[in-house]
Amino acid sequence: MIPASIFVAILLLIGVGLRLRFSIFRWLYIPASVLAGMMGLLICQLDLSASFTSHTTSWTETLKGWPGFLIAVIFAGMLLERKPAPLQKSISRVGRQGLMVWVIVLGETAIGLIATWLLIKPFFDVPHSIGTLIETGFAGGHGTAAAMGQVFKHPTIQLDSGLDLGILMATCGLLYGLISGIFWINIAVRRGWIGKQNTKQRNIDSENCDHENKAHSASTIRPAIGYARIGKETIDPLLLQVLWLAIAFGIGLGLQSIVTSSIGFIENLGDDLTTTVVKGEEQLSERLTLESMAGSFPLFIYTLFGGWIVRSTISSFGYESAIDRETINRLTSTAMDILIVSAITTLNITAVSTLILPFAILFLSGAVWTGFCLMFLARKILPREHWFELGLINYGMSTGTTATGFVLLRLVDPELESGAAEDYALAAPLSSPFIGGGMITVALPLLVLERVPLSVTAITMTLLVAGLIYLGQLWNCHTSESHQNEDSDAE
Repeated sequence: MIPASIFVAILLLIGVGLRLRFSIFRWLYIPASVLAGMMGLLICQLDLSASFTSHTTSWTETLKGWPGFLIAVIFAGMLLERKPAPLQKSISRVGRQGLMVWVIVLGETAIGLIATWLLIKPFFDVPHSIGTLIETGFAGGHGTAAAMGQVFKHPTIQLDSGLDLGILMATCGLLYGLISGIFWINIAVRRGWIGKQNTKQRNIDSENCDHENKAHSASTIRPAIGYARIGKETIDPLLLQVLWLAIAFGIGLGLQSIVTSSIGFIENLGDDLTTTVVKGEEQLSERLTLESMAGSFPLFIYTLFGGWIVRSTISSFGYESAIDRETINRLTSTAMDILIVSAITTLNITAVSTLILPFAILFLSGAVWTGFCLMFLARKILPREHWFELGLINYGMSTGTTATGFVLLRLVDPELESGAAEDYALAAPLSSPFIGGGMITVALPLLVLERVPLSVTAITMTLLVAGLIYLGQLWNCHTSESHQNEDSDAE
C-alpha cells in the first residue's frame, strides 16, 4: 500500500513537470494525472530488470483495487456538496440516460452480429456468438470477459478462444477509449459543445498554468480551495469535511451490505430448489438471481445516496452551513486525480489474441458505433445542458470501464459541476443488471444466438436499437418543448 502510494505520488509530480514544461499538453487539455498514468503504464510495461519488474507488478496489483474505491468516494461527495436537481427534472434526465445506455450497449451487440453475418461468417468457421465480443469486452470489461469465457466454451457454442478474445477486446477498448476520447474532447472544445461553466474554468486553469513559472504568478488571483466552517480550536476545519465525506461513504457501504445480505437471506430460503448446471449455464443462472442483480449495483450508487442522507440529516438540524462545498469538491477532485493515475497505470496490454482478422473487424465496428453514439446520438437523446459531458462517461463505459469515463469527464468538467455524473449514477440500476455483463449478455449466446438464424437475430436487434433511438429522440424533443414553455411562462 505505502510503496504503491509513493509510486503514484512520484508519477503525479512527473506529470505536473511534463505539463508545465511542454505547452502541447496544455493545448490538448491533457491534465497532469493523465500524463502520470501514461508514464506509469509505460514504466510497468518495461522489462528493466527482474527485481524492478517484481516491484512494479506488486504496485500494479495494489492499484487495481483503487478505481472502484475512489469512484465511490467521488460519488459520496456529489450530493453532499450540493442539493440534487428537482425531482421531475431529475427523473426525465435519468430516464434518458438509462435509455442511452441501452441504445449504446444493445447497439454494440447489433453491429457485432451484423459484422459477423456479413463480413466474418462467409470466410471463417466461427459460432454466431462471436458477434457479442464487442459488448463483452467494450461495455462489459475484463470481469465480464472472464465470465463469458465459460459461456463461450459451452457445448452449443464451442468458442474455446472466447476468453482470450474477450480479454483482448477489453484491453484494446480501454486504450482506444482513452486515446480517442481525448481526440473527441479537443473537437468538442473547439466547436463549443461543452458547458460554459466548464469552459470558463478551463480558461482560468490554462491562464494559471501559462503563468506558473513567471515571477508575477504570486499576484495572480486564484480561487479559494475551501473555507473554514468551524473554529480551529474545536477541530481542524479540513478534518471536519473529511469526516462528512467518510460518514457518507460509510453509510453507502452499510446500505450495500444491508441490501445484498437481505436479498441473499431471501434466496437462501429457496436453496432446496437449486439444480446442477454445466459451466456457461451456471453464469446465466447466477445472473438471474436477485442477489446477483443487487450485487451488480456498484458501490458508488450507494455512496451517492449516503451523501444525500448526510446532507439531509445535517440540514434537518439546521447545520447545513457546516458543510463546505469548496472543500468537499477539492477532496473529491483529489480522489479523481488519483483514480486517473491508478486506472491508466493498471491497463493490461499483454493479452494474447487469436482469430486476429475477425477480432479486428469487430473492434473497428465497435469503435465506429461508440464514436457515432458520442458525437451524434448523445446530442439527440441526452439532456441538452450536458449532453457531451454525460456522453463522455457513457463513451468510457462503453469502451472499457466507468473509470475510463470519469478520466475523460475530468478533462472537460474538473469540478463535476455539469450534473452529468449524478445522472449517470442514478441511471445505472436501469441497465447494469441486464446488459454490459448482466443477464441478457449471458442469455443471448446460450438461449438465442446458436438456435436462431444469424440474419434474423441481427436484423431483429438492429430494429430494436432503431426503435429505442426513435423513442429517445421523441422523449428529448418533448422535454425540450416543456422546458421552453416553462421558461416562457416564467418570463
